[in-house]
Amino acid sequence: METYTRQQLHDLVWSGPMRDVSKKLGLSDNGLRKHCVKAFVPLPPQGHWNKLKAGHKVKTTPLPPRPPGISDAISIGKWDYRENNRRLMEAEPVPPVFDEPIEALRERVARNLGVVVASKSLSPPHAAFRRQVEDDARQATQSRWHTPIFDKPIEKRRLRILQGLFHGLSRLDCWATVQGRETRTISIGVGHQSVWVALERVEQRRRSSDEKEIERLKFSIRKGYGDDGDRISWMDTDGQPLEAQLSTIAAEIIVVGEMQYREHLEWVHNDAVRRREKMRQEEIRRKLEAEKAERERRIKLEADRLKRLTDSAENYQRAQAIRDFVSTIVALPAKDIDPERIARWREWALAQANNLDPIANGRIWDDVNDSA
Repeated sequence: METYTRQQLHDLVWSGPMRDVSKKLGLSDNGLRKHCVKAFVPLPPQGHWNKLKAGHKVKTTPLPPRPPGISDAISIGKWDYRENNRRLMEAEPVPPVFDEPIEALRERVARNLGVVVASKSLSPPHAAFRRQVEDDARQATQSRWHTPIFDKPIEKRRLRILQGLFHGLSRLDCWATVQGRETRTISIGVGHQSVWVALERVEQRRRSSDEKEIERLKFSIRKGYGDDGDRISWMDTDGQPLEAQLSTIAAEIIVVGEMQYREHLEWVHNDAVRRREKMRQEEIRRKLEAEKAERERRIKLEADRLKRLTDSAENYQRAQAIRDFVSTIVALPAKDIDPERIARWREWALAQANNLDPIANGRIWDDVNDSA
């Protein structure tokens, strides 16, 4: 797997025809085009290279700024665990750098987003929750036991706020997904990130029994899916309902998408540093164990050589003792023993001595050669 930045991929696709560039990268034309579209990298228009070959002037579309939540890294090829670890050990991970401060991004997003207002009507409902609304209305007509969910004023208001928010966010290519029969699981797609949000009714305590209960809504950007914590939240107030805060909310959703992307890169970097240190410590441990095993092997080898030396010396002495003994016996006067028997015994005894003698049998030279 090779990883390219958006700028590197832009330079590649504008360096030659798509079929040539895709071949270099091991991709099909369509595969390379998909990578470019996903990374918001502009492609040369049809006929660009023919015009250039014919001598016409052509313009290169510059690379636009990275949209919020979009990754700046494009990975092409098959991921290989061993190759990834090898590269990780060769070079220390580089921490991510972000040129645009979050506050500057927030201002740019707010400027490009414009004013976001709640929908005045739910006709038709937004595609993100249209199925839930239609199913609820159909069940109400089919069964008198079904209590409609979205007939309540607070629920209608809630959906109008969501619908206006979704339409506003779509101006910057964000998408919305709403799950659950009561439309309580909501995520906003910001680039390659999913931002989980919630819009719920807030229970308000009445100061007295005569005072009318006020139904208020609270909009929250969650820390993650299924997480009980909020990153940031807004609530209806007497002077400013949520409808008046939708522009700020929409901009902050996109900013949070970018923040999630940056936090992910920080996590990836920290994880790479941790894994590299773990592999480095593992490599040190393996080297220490190998050195220990080598020391133990040498100690055992030296002990074996010493034993062979002492055994050879003892065998040499035993062989010499046998030879001296045989000489003494042969020199004695024979008493009713056939000389041939004595000769055969002498030959056998000296053969045993030669088998024991490391010099006579040549085993001493093996020991000498091992010590070289």
